[in-house]
Order: sequence, then C-alpha cells, then structure tokens
Amino acid sequence: MPDFEKTEILFRRTLELAKNGWGNTHPNPMVGAIIEEGGEVVSEGHHKRAGSPHAEVVAISNLGRSPIEGASMFVSLEPCSTHGRTPPCVDAILKSGIKNVFIGCLDPNPEHAGRGIKILEEAGISVHLGSKEIQAQATRLNFVFNHNMLKNCPLIALKMAVTKNGMVAEIQGVPSRITEAEARANMMHWRRFFPAICVGAGTVLSDDPSLTARFTAETWCPLRIIVDSNLVTLGSLVPDRVIYTDEFADRTIILTTSHGLSRQDRVSRAKELGVRLVEVAEDETGRAKPDALRSALNQFEMNAVYCEGGPTLARSLLNTGNVDYLFKYRSPKVFDHEQALSGPDFDDFLIKAPITESLGEDHLTHGFL
Repeated sequence: MPDFEKTEILFRRTLELAKNGWGNTHPNPMVGAIIEEGGEVVSEGHHKRAGSPHAEVVAISNLGRSPIEGASMFVSLEPCSTHGRTPPCVDAILKSGIKNVFIGCLDPNPEHAGRGIKILEEAGISVHLGSKEIQAQATRLNFVFNHNMLKNCPLIALKMAVTKNGMVAEIQGVPSRITEAEARANMMHWRRFFPAICVGAGTVLSDDPSLTARFTAETWCPLRIIVDSNLVTLGSLVPDRVIYTDEFADRTIILTTSHGLSRQDRVSRAKELGVRLVEVAEDETGRAKPDALRSALNQFEMNAVYCEGGPTLARSLLNTGNVDYLFKYRSPKVFDHEQALSGPDFDDFLIKAPITESLGEDHLTHGFL
C-alpha cells in the first residue's frame, strides 16, 4: 500500500493526465488514470474526447497485459457505473483483476455518486478516496461538468479585465490594452477550454475580435456567439468584421431579435456573408433577454460558454443572475481619461471558493457566483 506522500503524488499525476483532455472532452469530464505495481507507475491513460474510451480503459489497454497481483489503479474521478457511449468503467476494472482502487473524487451526479464505489467494494475490491485536498482539486477541475450534473443546464462564465480603478477601456469605443502578455496567454488557455465564446455587438464594433484561441502550434475556434439585438454589426457603414469573414466564419452565430430581423438590408448582408441568424426573446426595450443566451446554448447543445462581452452585456448578465462563474483579471494600470469606460461594480458580487493567481503584474481571481 503506497504511503500518504506517494499516494498524493500519484493522485496529482492523474490530475495532470486529465488535463491532456483540456477543452476536448465536453460534455464529458476530464479524467486521468494510472496503474501502479510495486510502487512504480506501469501505465497511464486519460479521456481524450467524448465517445472515446475512458481513462481507466485506456490505462488498462496501454498496459498491454494483465496487472500483477496487488496492482492498484489511481483515477481522478469515480469510475462510471452506467452505460453511455461506452460501457461502464467499473466493468473494465473488475475484468482487469485490479484489487486496489484510489479515487480522486466522487461522481457529481447525485444519482450516480458512490454507486461505482459500491459496485467495486461488493466485488471485493479495496477502494480509497483521496485526501480532502485531492478531492477539492479533482472536483474543481471539472467545474463545468459538475455544474451541468447538479443544475441540469449550461454554465455561463463571464470574463472581465479591469484596471485598478475599474475601467475596461481608456477611451470608449477604442481598443485598450489592459493586461499584459502573461494574463492574455491565460485568457487564451481558458478560451481553449470552453466550447463556445460570446460577446456583445459593442465589442465586435470596437475591437473587431477574432475570438479564437491562438497558440504556437494551434489556432482553435470555439462556437462564436454574438448578441446583436438590432444587427448593428451588419450595418451598411460597418466594414466586414473578422468573425464574419475569416476561415472560421461558419462557427459564428448571431443572436438577434424580431426587430433586428426586420432590417432586411442587414439580414441580406448576413446571408451574403453566410452568417447564421438566430431569433431570441426580447425584453420591453427590444434588447435580447439575458436568459436568451442560456436557451441558445441548449439549442446548440453547448454545455458552457465563455463570455468576453463588454460592460453592457456583462451588467445585463450579472444583474439578472445569469453568470455562474466569473473570471476577473485586474491590472495595476489606471485609466483616468475623461472618456474612460467603466466596468461593472464587482463589489456587489461575492465570488465563492475563489482561486487567485498572479500573472506577471496582473492578477486573476476566478470562482462561482
């Protein structure tokens, strides 16, 4: 039996393996697994994408033989006990002959939590849960999946970058660099995690963003959702925006209202560009209702979205309780121009179970609302 320190090391390795599925496993969780024999790791595996073999099955397959007597498996999440796209992992563990299983955290689904453990224990397998710290880390890793299981709805995350004095632009309507390289790289990391990204029309007009996750070896495009109630981004005087004309244009969707769809010139331009328009419910002012985003995510079968919208969209979502998770980047800069644009007052919103990171001169705090 591995000692506590060795056990913690092996559990942390399962979490590292799980992250190899970053952004690719939705709507499934990220999971890593290890087979240990005589104190040595002899096989590893992780879940690559939905529909592919689960981490436990991959680790057993990668071993290429039967585990020796006394072998242990470490897995970051309780092995599944029901049939989905693949058979339950508890069956694979039972067939492998492994007699010791160490589990990072329980399945978040209330209907399944503990069921896999019970099946394994009833078959004579020794099962151990990770320490409180490991359980917390393993649970937090899959916060989107957990939200989906517990709330039965997509997760809406909001990202905002603000200066020390709470500004989001030095001059309204003009792009401003708030954070520096390390924080911007971190934003790309999170863009790569989420299956969808969302901004408001104002951001499209002022920043002309690409809304892709850009890395040295990869440019990845999530589903790009634009909230544009009146189709102002398709106005005759607005130059073609990047998200409507680049190589990923077919990944762009505009949420608009009946008022926007009444503008035939703008609707015609969308058709010319090949941009899909989706009508959503509107409020008494003619703007898209804040809860329309969550409804659209259900329609598109997306389990989460990363909102990078400007302050108008952010306030709308925050003030109506439509933000589940907040990423707040804070820069030491001060924008004191008379036309500086302020962000939402985040003091009104308590971040639960916050995680704080230093990213060069900038700081990130993220957690649940």
